[in-house]
Amino acid sequence: MKRQICNSYKGKISQNDLYNCLSLSKSSRYYKSSNNKRGAKPSMLTRKTDGTVSDNKEVIGTLINDVFGQEFNRYGYRLSNEELKAMGFIINHKKTYRLMKENGLLLEKINRIKQKKRWVKFRKIEGACPLEHLCMDIKYVYVHGAKRNAYLLVIMDIATRYVLGWSLGFSMKHTDVILCLHQVLQGYQCKGIFLRTDNGSQFIAHGLRKFCIEREITQEFTHIATPEENSYVESLFSCVNREVICSYEFSSIYHAKEVFKRYFEYHNVKRRRHSLGRKSPLNFWNTMFPNHPVKQQRVLSGGSDKGDDTFKNNNSVSSFIIPLSDPERGLSLLNKDDDSYVDVLNIFKKNVQLIGG
Repeated sequence: MKRQICNSYKGKISQNDLYNCLSLSKSSRYYKSSNNKRGAKPSMLTRKTDGTVSDNKEVIGTLINDVFGQEFNRYGYRLSNEELKAMGFIINHKKTYRLMKENGLLLEKINRIKQKKRWVKFRKIEGACPLEHLCMDIKYVYVHGAKRNAYLLVIMDIATRYVLGWSLGFSMKHTDVILCLHQVLQGYQCKGIFLRTDNGSQFIAHGLRKFCIEREITQEFTHIATPEENSYVESLFSCVNREVICSYEFSSIYHAKEVFKRYFEYHNVKRRRHSLGRKSPLNFWNTMFPNHPVKQQRVLSGGSDKGDDTFKNNNSVSSFIIPLSDPERGLSLLNKDDDSYVDVLNIFKKNVQLIGG
């Protein structure tokens, strides 16, 4: 900057006065920038332990053919440097990094999503519609035959208290949570869904948060030591503890899966809830939200077994479902000029009378 000022006043003021005013040495007036990187130029050759010398192109060829040519090889520059050393090259990790960077051989950098947590603002959700607000949590289930605890993951719709999906296994990682959530939301628009969880390690994992961001799902966390902010699923776990866990001794994890499969079918179709006006979740869903399709229940027992369609052959009034042309969230009513709309409307009116609405 000072040198530019001197050049701008060149010919108007003597160079000695300029350099004296700016406290610059007189020798600096002869400096010319080379626009090159400082320090010694990088070497173009690499020595080997047998005394020979190889060109850097040979080093790159060895990296591509002998190191990265191996199946399943995903080495970074440090492990690649160790491979080159084992092959007889006298090379350090800095030069290996430079050569790999110049030739595009470095692994893709993992960009961690630095996003602040969205905390729960309201404990009670008013005016919710199906598949808009979901909550999930994990509960311990003691398996007597194995003498150890299993993990029960439950995903529930807040508006209808309908259990959309569950998973049971001796381990519960964030990948198991993503798999269960993916099965629940498969076929539905995810944009705009609010997912309420606590601060368990599976729920704060980078993989789950990335899954939610990619699908535009808003994940909100309860405050520390505040289970009442996730009271919907805690109420369900209270029923599970009283009606299942305290009533059964599970001989194996498979026995527990069969019992929970029957229980969640019973809970969704028949069990009455005070919060739903003493109706079952399915009955409440079809009565209050007839234009929101009921998702077929997916049972992910340890991430492998899938349950049968609970409502496939059930034609009772309590399980009546208004058919839609496409299972998407938030769809409007069918075309009123269409004959199918009139048929659906008549069927709905008859079933509302039978239900007592």
